[in-house]
Amino acid sequence: MGRIRCWRCSKEQSPAFFCTECGAVQMLPSNTDYLEVLGLPDRPSVDVGALKETWYELTRRLHPDRFPNATPEELRASVAGSALLNAAWQTLRDPESRGRWWLERQSEPLGKNNNQVPPALAALVFEVQEELLEIDEGPGKVRDSLEERLENLESRRESDRTRIEEILQEWPADGGEKSGALADLKNILSELSYLATLVRDIRRALKEA
Repeated sequence: MGRIRCWRCSKEQSPAFFCTECGAVQMLPSNTDYLEVLGLPDRPSVDVGALKETWYELTRRLHPDRFPNATPEELRASVAGSALLNAAWQTLRDPESRGRWWLERQSEPLGKNNNQVPPALAALVFEVQEELLEIDEGPGKVRDSLEERLENLESRRESDRTRIEEILQEWPADGGEKSGALADLKNILSELSYLATLVRDIRRALKEA
């Protein structure tokens, strides 16, 4: 995004929570880029430990209680800045949400190609649906099967999340290789979406059985 101008001293600068000249907290646009405002490289790989330290520090500095004699402008900027910081933290700390955000940033949102069950999950989805119908007719042994299925699905979700982090960490700089990385990321995120649905349905069925 473009540069901003400090409301207090008129200093022009790249988007940041505080003015580099006078230190005033800044009112940032709602579409402020998370990586840019946090001073991170333009890549989807993130050092979550370092990010957490930055988040803690900025949370402390942006808290409205630190501005007891602030002008209305400063208070609004403090509240808005805190909200933006928390949104950035919630998005970037988790590989799945960061992957979705990165796709949108590349103008390749997952929703455009997420209307069908991934081929790799087709058989699994069918099996789970069959078991859910059976538990409706009477729990019996199906409950044990669904509990085991739930454990396996959770394990698969964790493996997928690990794979997402690997893809983001290895994101190619070359434009020709990005299409492959985008496709891989979309496939795994799509699979995670359906796995989450299956987990939700199984948990609901087990609770109601």
